[in-house]
Amino acid sequence: QYHFIGKDIVTFHTLFWPAMLHFSGRKTPDNVFVHGFLTVNNGEKMSKSRGTGLDPLKYLSLGMNPEWLRYYLAAKLNARNEDIDFNADDFMARVNSDLVGKYVNIASRAAGFIAKRFAGRLGEISADGDALLSVLRAQSDTITQLYEFREFAKALREVMLLADRVNAYVDQNKPWELAKQAGMDGRLHDVCTVCIEAFRLLSIYLKPVLPALGAEVENFLKTGPLGFADAAAGLGNGHIIGDYKHLLQRVDIKQLEALFEPPVQETPAPSAIESIVPGGEEIAPVITIDDFSKIDLRIAKIVNCEAVEGSTKLLRLTLDVGEASLRNVFSGIASSYQPQDLIGKHTVMVANLAPRKMKFGISEGMVLAASHANEKAEPGIFVLEPLPGAQPGMRVR
Repeated sequence: QYHFIGKDIVTFHTLFWPAMLHFSGRKTPDNVFVHGFLTVNNGEKMSKSRGTGLDPLKYLSLGMNPEWLRYYLAAKLNARNEDIDFNADDFMARVNSDLVGKYVNIASRAAGFIAKRFAGRLGEISADGDALLSVLRAQSDTITQLYEFREFAKALREVMLLADRVNAYVDQNKPWELAKQAGMDGRLHDVCTVCIEAFRLLSIYLKPVLPALGAEVENFLKTGPLGFADAAAGLGNGHIIGDYKHLLQRVDIKQLEALFEPPVQETPAPSAIESIVPGGEEIAPVITIDDFSKIDLRIAKIVNCEAVEGSTKLLRLTLDVGEASLRNVFSGIASSYQPQDLIGKHTVMVANLAPRKMKFGISEGMVLAASHANEKAEPGIFVLEPLPGAQPGMRVR
């Protein structure tokens, strides 16, 4: 039984808590492992009051991959009670260079050739490839021991050194050039098979830190769950792998910038003498009756409504405005309405708006809808609907 704790609760967890367990007849921990603090961007302590730190929920909400953070933290952790620092530039460099550039790149450089040229089947491995794989397998015990002793940073360094050796093998043999040369299919098959076998070994060594990515690799290689015992043998000649899909994206600098944006300060409540802002925005500048008369608003019946393929915001409305032909209008209301709920209803549209050419087709007008200026604070879009009795083509005056 092992306890993993932070250094600020050492006294309680190593003195009081074991004593309570012991004298109540319960098992005491076999060992207590203590971590230091996580600081941010060159040693700044995390603080809720100052709005500094690494917010995991914000990290996830920005679409950032949890495996990135697992790798980065593990690459700095050791068995000693030491603080580690999250540096944004270093984070992006390590993830993009190590995980994408060194590790995932091995699979991406070989899998395409295996699929297109050899029907997804691995081939035989020649002497030089077998020698490389032997070097990788020989490190299994070392990496296992480093994990056991919680020397995670050292374990990952060893794995990346092995990845460097595999990439050197790739650069030396240049499968992209072998693919262009006549009579070199056998060597191409050999080199790409070595790359896939090496990638599997590296994936086994990284799986304790990257379990989700490891599961994707297992699915890609069609292996079933992999463990350290599987490092002893290869997939073998004739093993069929799956189609390669991007296993890991690079860190986007915009995500990092958003992650460390200072929290938005809450706007104080307006005083009694301040003007009220209806709907979250000021009333537009005053116009004359002549300005208003230029806008032709008509009652329209929604004859049909359907989702727009390739867009998450638009619905395609087919409108009867009392004319000889129906009108086609695109409206950004998909977040608030299901297409079938609008069919048969009446609404109001701007009938004399110039047609607008969009990538999905021509929009011949605009349906009127209301929403709050701050959609996050007041979600919802509400299509205008006249009272019963209004007929298509009637003008709104």
